[in-house]
Amino acid sequence: MAASLAVVIGVYITGAIGYYIIEGCSLFDAFYLCTITLSTVGYGETIELDRAGRIWTIVIITFGLVVVSFAFTSLVSLSVSGDIREMMGRKKMQAKIRNLKNHVIFCGYGRMGLLTVEHLRRQAVECVVIERDAEVCPKLADLDIPFVQGDATEEEVLISAGLINCRALVAALPGDAENVYVTLTARGLKPDLFIIARAEQSTAEPKLRRAGATRVICPQIVGATKVSNILTRPHVTDFFEMAAEGIELELDEFIIEEHSSLCDRSLRDAPIREVAGATVVAIKLADGETIYQPSPDQKLSAGDVLIMIGRAGVSNRLRDLQA
Repeated sequence: MAASLAVVIGVYITGAIGYYIIEGCSLFDAFYLCTITLSTVGYGETIELDRAGRIWTIVIITFGLVVVSFAFTSLVSLSVSGDIREMMGRKKMQAKIRNLKNHVIFCGYGRMGLLTVEHLRRQAVECVVIERDAEVCPKLADLDIPFVQGDATEEEVLISAGLINCRALVAALPGDAENVYVTLTARGLKPDLFIIARAEQSTAEPKLRRAGATRVICPQIVGATKVSNILTRPHVTDFFEMAAEGIELELDEFIIEEHSSLCDRSLRDAPIREVAGATVVAIKLADGETIYQPSPDQKLSAGDVLIMIGRAGVSNRLRDLQA
């Protein structure tokens, strides 16, 4: 479209210069003659054209109409093509991201990002992906996953992904150095942000922690640990995998809010088993201390996190007790 507009302007200027040279008229008259010629309005000539001037007019009309028609066709084609729809889609997506709160930002949509985003979306967790590969972005659009195309190490890109209102960020870029830089930048912008960083090499874990990562995941270590558990404790591994999938059994957490009916009640008196069909295996107190196998007399307070095991949908059933 820009090229078509440039050609039209070029024809307009060339036509006016031609009238200026051939007829010796003023620049204003030259541009006026060119305007009424290209627009085919025909208000009348301001000067008497000689033979050369009329030949030049024929050339301008013939060549100019072709160019103007082509430019107009390109404009119409653009307005009904996917370019406009894509632009509107981007604006709609940007508006959606601006309105998100408590979402998770994923820096990088590789294998880890793809699987994690799919899993979180099944649990109705809003996600925003930052991806610099232009070939990946259309796939995200097709999946209706909000995304920002750009470099996640840049502050402006992180902010445009809703960093200020998000609840967590996952740094899953291909290189450890990039993840360190993303972690540093995000931590500087939001000091209380929960950050999970992936380490390609185990030696990068301490660097990521120093950069501000809350948790560091090293696929090599995770894989080695899982293989070891399968070999030494296969039934325990199967049990926890079933709980992790949340199919029949689920490990879940539940944060007690200030207005919850669970506040100031003992674990014995709280109807957790009756309502949620779950067993509390640990409590992370508001001050950070974790109590494993808590006593039935343990008092519950706002800010405590209950770690429970039970039938799938544990936390959803417990939400009724928050009223």
